[in-house]
Amino acid sequence: MKRIFYTLFTFILISCQTKTVEIEVASSGGKQLRGANKGKNFYFGEDKFAQAAIDLISAFAEKDVESMAKFMSDTVKYIPPQGGKAIESTLSELPKIVELLHEPYDSITRELHNAIPVKFEDSDVTLVTVSFYEKRYYKTGETEQVRLIDRIRFRDEKIFWIAQWMGEMK
Repeated sequence: MKRIFYTLFTFILISCQTKTVEIEVASSGGKQLRGANKGKNFYFGEDKFAQAAIDLISAFAEKDVESMAKFMSDTVKYIPPQGGKAIESTLSELPKIVELLHEPYDSITRELHNAIPVKFEDSDVTLVTVSFYEKRYYKTGETEQVRLIDRIRFRDEKIFWIAQWMGEMK
């Protein structure tokens, strides 16, 4: 009887052991095809950059210049979605720029979909791509909903470059 109990106990212990399964994870994903980083691989960046981009985008919708300034470097280049000339501004000009960009609206709301941070191989730059819907409430009473993609670049944990793409929604 003791042998049966001992054999059963040993079998239970053996079957409960933790099994280690190794999986292969890609260390890079994609290549840069143009510009200064042409031919270099992308690697996932840190989540803190994704969160900073999310916080910046939300702060802009709320016209919270103080929160936005926490993420910005001394000079930031902004490339608007409709093309045209890039805006390069200093941190001290941020309140005026936010006011100008919000001028036609009573308010805007944003529904964020994702934020993906990537880092260029052999670079100190992290690029975060954020996609979201924006609903614009114009002072005229009209509304508009658009799709936006922001590409936000960080260096030394501060934003120095923002490019935006827009698509209409029907």
